[in-house]
Parts: sequence; C-alpha cells; structure tokens
Amino acid sequence: MESKWPLFYQTFPTFAPPLWDYPAQCPRHIADLLSEQARSQTSYERPIPQNRDSFTTRRDRRNSTWERGHRRQRSPNIEWHEKWTKDSWQNGRVLLIDYVDKSHTSQGRRKIVAQEFNNVEGLRKFYQNEELSGQAALRVIHVQNASWATRFLLRKFNIDASDDLVGTSFGRWARYERPQRRANKPVLNGKTFRAQRDPWRGISRTSFGCDYLRHYSANQVADSDSVRSTKMMALNHYDEYDLPTHTYDVHVQRLSVYVQYSYDEPGGDVDPDISNPYDDDEYQYHENLKRQYHADDYIPKLKTLDNGNTIILFEHSQTGSVEDTLVGARQEIEMKWRRLTFYMPKTDTEDDGLMVTKCMDFILRDIFRALSQNWEKYSNLCEVHTGILEDKIYENPADETRAPELWINASLWLKVERLMYLHIDLIKEMRTYLHELDNSDPSEDGPWLESSAEEMEKLTTLFQEGVVKPTDNLSDLMYKSVGIRDARHSLQLGLSMWRLSWITFVFLPLTFTTGFFGMNVDTFSENPSIKYFLIAVVALFTVVIALWYMMKHTLSSQHQETLRRGVYERLYYELSSKHPTLWTRRGPRHGVVPVGWWAGVKWRFVTHWFNSERTVLATRPDDPAEHELGTWSRTKNYLARRWLATLPVMPCTAAASDLDVYLRATKRVQDTPTLGELMESITPVSIADGLPTAASKIKRRSMRSLRSLSPARSARSEGNRPGSVRGGSSEDGRPGSGVMVEEKGVGSEDERSDDGKRSVQGRLGVPS
Repeated sequence: MESKWPLFYQTFPTFAPPLWDYPAQCPRHIADLLSEQARSQTSYERPIPQNRDSFTTRRDRRNSTWERGHRRQRSPNIEWHEKWTKDSWQNGRVLLIDYVDKSHTSQGRRKIVAQEFNNVEGLRKFYQNEELSGQAALRVIHVQNASWATRFLLRKFNIDASDDLVGTSFGRWARYERPQRRANKPVLNGKTFRAQRDPWRGISRTSFGCDYLRHYSANQVADSDSVRSTKMMALNHYDEYDLPTHTYDVHVQRLSVYVQYSYDEPGGDVDPDISNPYDDDEYQYHENLKRQYHADDYIPKLKTLDNGNTIILFEHSQTGSVEDTLVGARQEIEMKWRRLTFYMPKTDTEDDGLMVTKCMDFILRDIFRALSQNWEKYSNLCEVHTGILEDKIYENPADETRAPELWINASLWLKVERLMYLHIDLIKEMRTYLHELDNSDPSEDGPWLESSAEEMEKLTTLFQEGVVKPTDNLSDLMYKSVGIRDARHSLQLGLSMWRLSWITFVFLPLTFTTGFFGMNVDTFSENPSIKYFLIAVVALFTVVIALWYMMKHTLSSQHQETLRRGVYERLYYELSSKHPTLWTRRGPRHGVVPVGWWAGVKWRFVTHWFNSERTVLATRPDDPAEHELGTWSRTKNYLARRWLATLPVMPCTAAASDLDVYLRATKRVQDTPTLGELMESITPVSIADGLPTAASKIKRRSMRSLRSLSPARSARSEGNRPGSVRGGSSEDGRPGSGVMVEEKGVGSEDERSDDGKRSVQGRLGVPS
C-alpha cells in the first residue's frame, strides 16, 4: 500500500493551492505533517500517509467537498481541494492545468498540476513564482465569467497588442464577451484568425471564436436589457400534464479559444533591420511616458510574457454560473483534462513535443465535441417544438392565426442553420491553421481535429430533416389549405351571383315591359288592355331565352373544344374496337352500304353526328395568339390565306426546295411493296377456283396498288397524291410549303378510293 502512494501523487496529483497558503486550508494534522516534509518535497507533491487514519481523513474530506448534484463517478483518485458552495465563484473562475515537463518531475514521471483562481491576485502570484509558472510543457487555462482574468491574460500573452507586427485582432473578439447585436437582436457569428509567428518570442499562434446557442429553463435568466438583447427564441415543451407550454429560453453565448505553440527559445536572432518591439529601452521609455502623461500604450517586457505552449478558453454564461458554460466547471471534460495523459499511449507521453501536440489535439477535439453535444440537445428540443406546432396546424390547416408563429420559426431556423454551417467552416479552417502552427504535414503526422467537422455535418443534416423541412412543409400546407378555403368561398360567391343573375334575368323582361308601357306617350293615352302587356312579356321572354341558348351553346362549343376532342377520341376507340368493319379511330368507314332504308337513315344520322372534321380532327376557328396582333396584321393574314387558296400554279413548279426532293425520295423508299401487299396481289390466284367474282375484284384492286408503287407511276403521280402541296395552296386554303403532308381525311390510306383521289386532285387543280 505504501509503495503505491508516491506513484499516484507524482502521476495524478490532486488539486492543491501554492505552497504559501496550503497549511491554512488543510486540516491541522495534515498541515503539521506538511511542515515537517516541506523541505524535502517539491511544491506540488503531497505527503505520504503513514497510517490508516490518513485514509479516513482523506475520505471524510472528499465527502465534504462535493455537494449533492456535483458528485461524479469515481475517477482515478482525482478530487477537488476546495469545497464548492452556492457562494463559490461569484466573480468568475479560472482553472489552470499544467502538464509538467519531465525535467521538473522526480524519476522522470509525467505529472499534471491544476489550480483554481477566483481573483486576479492569485494569477499574479502564480506568475511571480517563476519555478511554478515555468514548469509546464503545456498549459490549459479555462476562464469562466472572469473579465478580470481576460484582461490579465490578454496582456500576459501579448494578444491585445496594438503593434500589427506582434499583435492580433483576436483580443477585440475575446474582450467583447457578448455576441454582436443589430437592432437590439443578436447576430450569430463565427470567425477564425490565421496562424501568426512572433520570432522574438519564438511562438506561433492561432485562434477562433464563435457564438453558440444555450437553452435555459423559462425565467431562469434574470430579465434585463443586456439579457433580452441576447435572447434568441423561446421553445415549447410538454409539462408534467403532457400539455405544451413555454419551457425553455434560448440565449446566445460566446466561445473564444487561443492556441499558442512554442517552437524556439525567446529572444532568438531575427532580422536586425526590424526593430525589436520588446526592447528594454523602449519599454522603460513608454513606462516613463505612461507615468507622466497617463498614456495607454503598453509595450510588454519579453521576460514578463508567457511564451510556452498554451490553450486558453474564454467563456461567459448568461446566468453568471460557471456550470452553464459550454465546458462546465468540474464536469466531465475538465475531469478528463486533469487525467489526459492517462488515456494516451505511453509512447506519446515520453517525448514532450509529441505529448504537447497530442494533448492540444485532444483538448481542441473535446471543445468541438462539447459544441456538437450542445447542438444535439438543442436540435432535440427544436424537434419537439416543431412537433407541437405541427399538431396545432394539422388541427386546422386553414387557420391563418398560426401564420405569424410559423413565419417566425422559419426565419429563426434559417439563422440557426447558417450558424451551424459557420461552425463547420470554422473547424475546416482551423485544421489548416493548426498544421501551419506546428509546421506539420497532414499526410505524415495525421490531421488535426479528426472527425470533428463530420460530426457537425451530421448534426446539420439531422437539423434540416427534423426541423427545417417540416417547417417548410407546414408553410406549404397552410398556403394550400388557405387557397382551397378561398376557392371554396369563391365558388360559393359565384353560385350566389349566379342565382342573383337568374333572378335578374327572369325579371328583366317584366321590368322592360313595365317601363315601356309606363311611358307617358300618346300611344298609351287610351290605356290599352292588360292583355297586350302579357303578350309583350311572353314574346320578349321567348326572344331572350332563345338568344341566351344560342350564346351559351356557341361559347361552350368554343371553350370546351379540347375536352370534347378527348371524349370523341375515347368514343371512336371504343367503337373501332367493337365494330372494326364500320368504324375507325378517325371516324366512320367509307364505302359502307346499309341494308334497308331504315338502316340507311340511321347510318346517315350517325355519320352526320360524328363527322371527324367536327370532332377529333376539329381545330380552333381562331388562334388566341392572333388577338395579340394589330388590325392591319390580321387583315394581311386573312388576305394571304384568301389569295393563296385560289392562286394557280404549274404542275411542276421550280419553287420546290431541296427539302422537297429529300422528302419525296424518302417517301419512295417508304412506298416500296411490303410483304402484305405482295400477298394481296397473289391472293386472287389462290381463290380464283372457288370464288371467281371475288377473285376478279381483288385482282383489279391489286393491280392498281402495284401500278401506284412503281417508280415511274410514283414520279408521275407524286404531285397528284392527296394531301401533297407543290408550291401552291392546300385543300383547307392554307399556303403550301412544298412539304408532303398527310391528307386530313376521315379514313386511313387503305380506305381512300380512286374517286376520292381524283376529287382531291380536282380541287387542287393538278392534272392526273
């Protein structure tokens, strides 16, 4: 048992204040024990207990240190020296952790020392002791709600210097503890500061700062003007009765991190042509000016600066509590930092330089991991808030009173999403700056902040899927619901106006007749009988009904032409499927001869009612685009159609273009005999013995088909083909373009007869 104690205190020492005030804060028998061994112990080594009473005293002190709610799972014998009460850290807190250099520890073992400060005097005393302040291979400083520590450290590390050669603008960011505001509203922001070298101090440094969102219980933060300016939103959650209520207030807080890396001893050789900003003579001169004129210029002395490897974390919470920062006081991350070398491989802790870079990477990753965990908790609350809003809107989607709340939420989610993307870019930029900081190669030494950006990207995707998109869907649902409601109201209003119009329409003849017979003219001086009034009313009402019917029929036939064509196309398809011998998809077949006079009457009526030129092949009598033209343009269009319809042309005009030749050649190739047509020509021979009359008819028909397919016949009758236009005008009066088009007939090509062809040729004026 006694052999383990020296190893523990050298490897994981507990929190201890400096040696000068240690006896005053310890039990009496431990203070006496320290006074006997102080000369032989180093300043941060603890005495070795000699009996079992020391274990009991240590256990009692540990039990009295933690209050209920601050106790953590037992770690490798790490405890906090000072008791935490509700009055602790009223003016802020500074945690300082030193990863001690191996040269300052006994037997070369790694030692971690930590201290807590609650005033600037404690920090000054620490740095005045050069033995204590110079023993760290890496120093981590966590500043929580301590403006006094921020001002001290900005000067101690020369962060806030006005000289552009050795200063950095990060000081202005860190000094401004609260986020920026615009119109008394917080503006979310994040920024990185490029790697910068100070050859006189032998250091390189970089830094970053960002705003993040922290949720508190409703009314937990004291109401004031400064607090109201940092409040971002309010989130609803379910209470103990499972009812939605205002539960959380979301505030904006600021995080600032400064990273300093030492690559050489201070005071090294630099360019002699550049003046030394840390010159002692300049320092004394400015000190005299400061005492004489109260000047604000500050030129630090090189020996007074902290030029070691350091990470400083500046945080401020809206409640003023050190528990409500991103890295909470005495919580899991700080506990991990106190025993960080315990989690590292032994090979990484043997070399001080390798240990420094590894610990820096671990600490920065812990900071971004804490940021990711905070985002995850906040996203979960936002999803619950969005779910409550969904329930409200789905109860009555057309309720416009929810629209302002929905728009406010959508606007806030866009700001939050932008901040998350800022954090992702910040991590990626810091990866580059950290490699510049230690002059390392990512391919050989490995990347800094491994997987930190990927974790933030996953959270951003989850936030979009769980919060942003549902809110957009709610907006679309509300707009559509309101549109449907307004359309329903419009229909109801239109129906009311229709009824009113009918009432007016009914009484219009009566009103007109009453006014007409009520005129004071000599025609009605003898007061004619009332029967004339009734006769006039009936006649006038009949005329109005007839005019209304004709106008309605004409307008409906024009506006429903597309719908009517689709109905007729479906009807024709059905009839052609059931009666293929009588009907085609383009209308009734030609050449159908009904048997009996009554069948002929019915067929005549059917073909008249369902004429394809007025149904499936009907075109609009007017083009809406023509109404955009002027009167003179419409007149010219009309005259062109009228004149070209009667324009005489030669059978073979020279106006045929190369395109006509190409299309005709293509048509000849397509008109070559097919297997079906050859079979049709052979069929009469096969059936001649059985049906001589039918065979003769089929033979004549086949011969005509073969003659029409011959090249010579095709060349002669090319201009006589129905539907072709050769530089003249088409059948419907439109000007010809020389392009062969299919005739708009009522049947297919195999249904057209020679008589029909000759009639088309006659109308076109083309000789056969």
